[in-house]
Amino acid sequence: MKAIELLRAQFGDFVRLEEKRPNIQQVYAPLYHEDGDMIDVFLDLPKNASLSEGQRIRLSDHGMTLMRLSYCFELDTPNKEKILLKMLLENGVTEEDGELSIETSAESLYPALMQFSQTVAKVCNMRLLRRETLVSLFEEMLGDFIQHELVHYRPSAAVCPIPERDDLEVDWQFTPNGTPFYLFAVKDNARARLATISCLEFQRNKVPFRSMVVHEDFENIARKDKTRLTSACDKQFISLDDFRQNAGQYFERETSAA
Repeated sequence: MKAIELLRAQFGDFVRLEEKRPNIQQVYAPLYHEDGDMIDVFLDLPKNASLSEGQRIRLSDHGMTLMRLSYCFELDTPNKEKILLKMLLENGVTEEDGELSIETSAESLYPALMQFSQTVAKVCNMRLLRRETLVSLFEEMLGDFIQHELVHYRPSAAVCPIPERDDLEVDWQFTPNGTPFYLFAVKDNARARLATISCLEFQRNKVPFRSMVVHEDFENIARKDKTRLTSACDKQFISLDDFRQNAGQYFERETSAA
């Protein structure tokens, strides 16, 4: 059975294949983007190739999806890239050099085509993601870095230095020496204010500690909140990248000075 016969048997007569170049056929089917453009899907098969049961078939977009997305949405932050990779992984799609693809057996060509086209549509709709969704990975990525790269400093998550004040929870505690280091993950003005209040309360209750703040984006914090936080805490990292690059050196310096 040929690929077109297999697709028509599984999909109906609303499908055709057109050879774009040797060993590459484009699928024309009623699968559309929101603006009415047809979703680009290609079969890496010679024209009129006969398929045997269990034969592996590769479907791809030949780089068209990320090119289309780039017209209105840039994958310009680690958070956005992680969301994309997570989306592809959840849908069984791989990405290499900007090309999305999925491999399937001949008898599963139809469901694979549907799965792949739906994934392409999801990727193109990344532009609709709210900013809150994109920054939500900040704390997850910070935690991943801490647990993999700073384990030597004995990190503990979600610590309450004043047991009766669970509203003053610290995101991460490190104990490289006798004095605990409290880390606050700050992604907005509200979190900046909470970090400020927490540091001041710990000081008022004579809790021995050193404090540090890791910002999702320092420039997005209001000026007054920046000023209060700078006065209350010991060290600020202006971004996650800044923390990744300099946290180890900071801990070494503070530990050796203790």
